[in-house]
Amino acid sequence: MTTARVGTPPPALTRRERTRLATITEMMSVARRLLAEDGEHAVTIRAIAREMGMTAPAVYRYFESHEVLVREVRKDIFTEVSQAIRSAADSRADRSDAIGRLLAAGRALRHWALAHRHEFALILGTSPLSSRAAHDDETQNAGWLLGSAFAALMAELWLQKPFPVPPDEQLPAGLRDQLDSLRAKHGVNLPAAAIAAMLGAWARLHGLICLEVLGHLTFALPDAGDLFEYELARLSAELGWADGYRAP
Repeated sequence: MTTARVGTPPPALTRRERTRLATITEMMSVARRLLAEDGEHAVTIRAIAREMGMTAPAVYRYFESHEVLVREVRKDIFTEVSQAIRSAADSRADRSDAIGRLLAAGRALRHWALAHRHEFALILGTSPLSSRAAHDDETQNAGWLLGSAFAALMAELWLQKPFPVPPDEQLPAGLRDQLDSLRAKHGVNLPAAAIAAMLGAWARLHGLICLEVLGHLTFALPDAGDLFEYELARLSAELGWADGYRAP
């Protein structure tokens, strides 16, 4: 039996494979444009076929269903926003400034969400696909890209200066069991109570961004940026980094 040597480059794609890949890439680009302009309801097989100058049955040769297409779009968006968060954090020259890196990432998520409202609604808002996505491994793995980006920054905080948390034994048993499973699945070497604090922080920031992006704060605040900064300052203090908070 012939064994491929380590370092051997993968075989070049055939012309047909390159054409298929280019078509899929174009379809994904069309889907993102339709989503950005008019929301998820505009991303249909027929609409993509029309934009591509194809028939709807022809599109199904590339995506077996509408749900598969939207799942792939979601994965692309999760990758994009995760990279935006990491880039914002890494733009901080001082790697020891853990709270500064976390604040930069939080602000980057908000700015991205406000600039991509329909995309945000699809992956982190009120998309009707969300209930199905909760049971889809591929979607969940894509979502973990974003979750792990935020978790890594919270872990930096913990490693540089552990924030106050109760002993794991004081957590509700059901919550502790779920967090223990999470630690085992993803190899997270942090106390369960620290992970609970991280999830709580994420829920606060995500919830506030959701309310702003979906227009549910305009009754009180024409611009929720100041409230977001206030919450970042409060979160910094609760995590023991009050002196590290800096307004943008």
